[in-house]
Amino acid sequence: LEQRQDDVSASKLRLEDNERRHLEQRAKISLVNSITPFIDRIIHEISRLDDLDAASKQESLAYVRELTDQINDYNDILTQWIQLRQGELNLKIESFPLQTLFDLMSHSRKTFAMKGITLDIQPTDAQVKADRVLTLFMLNTLADNARKFTSEGGSVTVSAQQAPDYIEISVADTGEGMSEDQLAHIFDPKPLINHGFGLLNCKGIIEKYRKISQIFSVCQISAESTKGQGSRFSFRLPKGMVRMLIALFTLCITWTPIRASAADNYVSKASAFADSAYFSNI
Repeated sequence: LEQRQDDVSASKLRLEDNERRHLEQRAKISLVNSITPFIDRIIHEISRLDDLDAASKQESLAYVRELTDQINDYNDILTQWIQLRQGELNLKIESFPLQTLFDLMSHSRKTFAMKGITLDIQPTDAQVKADRVLTLFMLNTLADNARKFTSEGGSVTVSAQQAPDYIEISVADTGEGMSEDQLAHIFDPKPLINHGFGLLNCKGIIEKYRKISQIFSVCQISAESTKGQGSRFSFRLPKGMVRMLIALFTLCITWTPIRASAADNYVSKASAFADSAYFSNI
């Protein structure tokens, strides 16, 4: 009897593993297939270039470049996903201004506008300590999900709020929202239909942060939503060090007069040194 129970347990584990692998494979195929509409749009834009005036032609070419970037983003998502699955994701931690990523996101406004949605990216002077590429990946994932579930005439807002020891980055929409049950399982290993593995990867990134250093103990990802009233996804990252260094050097400047350009150079070197010391500790 005990042997049979062990056999049943082992069979259940194999079945669950096969189901998970099958689900992941379907999601990967879906992700690759989702590139096809972008290619169709590119072909359509190229085919009508000869009939456009100079201004419209430049606008069309800009749209083609944006579609190409979208294809590259999907490829990057698939690559990052595979690396996450294999446990091979390497983090390049640095302090950087969050606004640089917000500026990159602003290039997606046309994609939102095509669906009749307003993309509102609120400016920020926050500095974060994180992996720049993965932070952009998380932002794009949350914004893309928000766009999918927001109807024409709605809006998606990207913003950052500063706390004493972390920066909370949020993506809020005026879309269809989720029920309490959907919200409770939004980050489950078996993701909800239509949300895909993007959110699961975001959670995996946050968990990896938390494992590497006490500095990242502030990291977390969460969601809140009301059915019919929209959703808000947010994640927290530790503050970067540049702001503290600027305050320190401002104090030094009051005692030792130096030129502004030299002060900026010292701040840059001090920031690099701080990051180097951090990596040495890791």
